Amino acid sequence: MDPKSYFGPGLFWDTEEIDLIKNADFIIARVLDFGDQKDLKKLRDLYQDDKLVEVIRNKKGLHPMTRRFWSVYFNLPQQDQADV
Repeated sequence: MDPKSYFGPGLFWDTEEIDLIKNADFIIARVLDFGDQKDLKKLRDLYQDDKLVEVIRNKKGLHPMTRRFWSVYFNLPQQDQADV
């Protein structure tokens, strides 16, 4: 499955090829930062919450407001978040 066609090309306009497995962290971060409700539903259908939490905790470059929102949503302790 091509993420560009699954989510729409607007989220991944700056990528040539993107793989759901190899680029999972990038895809998750991009959708969390810029996706709409439909994109978020699709994202949660593709990846388990454990993977989303891993990205929220560890992905450098995730927007701070995005990290805070999802940390509250998943009830993550502040100290478990990566410094950005």
